[in-house]
Amino acid sequence: MADLHPTIHSLLHDASGSILPHINSLRATLAPLLLPLFNAAQTVEDALPEVTFAPLSFVAALAIVLHVANYNATAQLEHHTRIFTKIFRSPAVYIYALYLVGSALVRDHYIMQAIETDANSYVLFTRDMSQLIGHAFIAVGILLNVWTLKALGIKGMYNGDSFGYLMSAPVTSGPYRLFSDPQYVGTTLALLGYAIKFQSLRGYALTAVMYATFWVSVKFVEGPHMRVLYGSTPTGAASASATAGSKRVKPRSKKD
Repeated sequence: MADLHPTIHSLLHDASGSILPHINSLRATLAPLLLPLFNAAQTVEDALPEVTFAPLSFVAALAIVLHVANYNATAQLEHHTRIFTKIFRSPAVYIYALYLVGSALVRDHYIMQAIETDANSYVLFTRDMSQLIGHAFIAVGILLNVWTLKALGIKGMYNGDSFGYLMSAPVTSGPYRLFSDPQYVGTTLALLGYAIKFQSLRGYALTAVMYATFWVSVKFVEGPHMRVLYGSTPTGAASASATAGSKRVKPRSKKD
């Protein structure tokens, strides 16, 4: 057993040596495309106030819960009142999507503050290994979210069903072959990656908070809401059962 740790470390070191060149090449390829998005996100984050009135871990956990509560409440508000459609008319669902992205950026800002100020509070790996494993989880999480967006489109991803873009059939291809809620899995994996990268106990705790919040949302809010939406459609209970708890559906072609 005494020789096991050096052996594992040697294997991981060899793996990192073979993987890192590919990661750096991918980073160089994507940088020109992603840099404007990251700069815009950074501008939003820089405008947010610093928190001094409460512990950062509490603020970050609250941001996670409020973001989920926000998109559930606004989705149901739109479904019952059509308030966003009345105000913004045809582009309403796209403006709403940008609003949700902005809400997620606010959440992520406070999460990252909590994690970065807690770096190395729970060290499990060497620095190089924490960077490698953390970046791998972050990349998988981001790619899973992008894959989900490709499978669903903007309307499917961002509560388009509450705007009247009801779904015709469950999507069973792409990431839905692996997960029932891949966008939530992707977001949670990315957060876990940051926790590993910074070796932050707060990061691990916030990952657990995010997973629990998504689970409660799917189980007790999104699932029932989906059954309400699809119970009155021609596809009836079968569609409601297939879509409850996830957004694994594609919108019908509908003229804006």
